[in-house]
Amino acid sequence: MIRLAKRAGTALLSALMLICCSCGESSDSGESSISRPEQVQSKSEQRVSDDSTADSSDGEEERVVFDLQAGTVMLNSGYEMPILGLGTWTQDDDTAEASVYTALKDGYRLIDTAQYYGNETGVGRGIRRAIDEGIVTREEVFVTTKVMPSNYDRAYSSIDESLERLGLDYIDLMLIHQSGSGDTEVYSALCQGVRDGKLRSIGISNYYTLEEYERVTAGADIKPAVVQNENHPFYQNTQFKKDVEKYGTVVESWYPFGGRGHTQDLFGNETIMDIAKAHGKTPAQVILRWHLQAGYITIPGSQDPEHILENISGFDFELTEEEMQRMTGLHTGQRYENW
Repeated sequence: MIRLAKRAGTALLSALMLICCSCGESSDSGESSISRPEQVQSKSEQRVSDDSTADSSDGEEERVVFDLQAGTVMLNSGYEMPILGLGTWTQDDDTAEASVYTALKDGYRLIDTAQYYGNETGVGRGIRRAIDEGIVTREEVFVTTKVMPSNYDRAYSSIDESLERLGLDYIDLMLIHQSGSGDTEVYSALCQGVRDGKLRSIGISNYYTLEEYERVTAGADIKPAVVQNENHPFYQNTQFKKDVEKYGTVVESWYPFGGRGHTQDLFGNETIMDIAKAHGKTPAQVILRWHLQAGYITIPGSQDPEHILENISGFDFELTEEEMQRMTGLHTGQRYENW
């Protein structure tokens, strides 16, 4: 089995220890308790999964397992994916190049972009700069991009266009950006991209029900490795996460802090602030830690070097079961966006 991110978790943790979008957002928590802690032993480090597993469509059990020490999860495609990354939504090429380079220096090994963002060129420049300087190797960086369903008539050729803009020989994960007319054709094109060695894993974004998941993948011989959706303490969609786990599909969170214009709703939440104070951490770090312990990959976005560092720093702690239950209790069932 090829392990794309064999050393991704090690780099992540040696840089500090854990802790998109489709979209990105800054962690403007207003706090500065940023450190590069020693790795700690965690009773929840081995497995973030339901105790009971459902049978997959071929009769084999699939289980999503987060390795919180290594900072990775094994996808159903057979590749490891870092569970914390950088989102680049709203960034132009120059800004994306700088933020990606900074993130890779800080230990990030997951970078998220999209054709729609218009910054794949800048993302690629940031990655190649880090590679040229010996900060990372190509194999250590997990790159995600996305194709719109409106591209159904040329989805396959757009894979080559993304590869050219990124300056890469393969893409680690390509997602359908959102549900829409033509998405089944796009998914078929992504499956072909896997067979041709251009894509290593594929998935979907902004699909929120099992019915939609199964509709877009009907007849496909490859199930999504990842579903990237809006998820945060106020919108957890745990039933959907359980539903797709039977296929070995992992849920990834964009807008982990609620998104632009809403971050203070979460950072100022009494429960989150209370937990942050108890651990000497920022609200942003508590929210990201909750995502990982709850079994969500997450991609907070920022172009601010301090926030990029904050989002991957301070994870020499874990939330207790009681604190996780308090965070679960914040769920309202309401999303901020309607994509």
